[in-house]
Amino acid sequence: MPAPLIWHITEQAAWEKAVRRGEYTQATRGQDLAEVGYIHAAWPEQISLVALKAYPDRPDGLVILEIDVARVEAAQVAVDIEADPHGGRGWPCIRGALPISAVLRLRRTRWIGREFVVVA
Repeated sequence: MPAPLIWHITEQAAWEKAVRRGEYTQATRGQDLAEVGYIHAAWPEQISLVALKAYPDRPDGLVILEIDVARVEAAQVAVDIEADPHGGRGWPCIRGALPISAVLRLRRTRWIGREFVVVA
């Protein structure tokens, strides 16, 4: 069973669109759940690695969705852990549309030089 909270990084505009629709379906930057088959997530300590990989151009307007795994699973959506090929901690994968109600908090971010920082 995964830890109760996982994170997903996205653009503010993508989150606002999801709120209007009632569910979030962006797998990762530029890819939809239908294309990939799951929504990429991370443990809090992995989020800087994700930001650097998915957003190397360091755009403004990124937010982190703080997700309650129990609420995702209560909506009949599985959360699995994908093995890390380098032997580190695995990566959480949300195997369906993320219900808006499973997002407990929207965290603000910013770039300070090449560093990705969670500010709130």
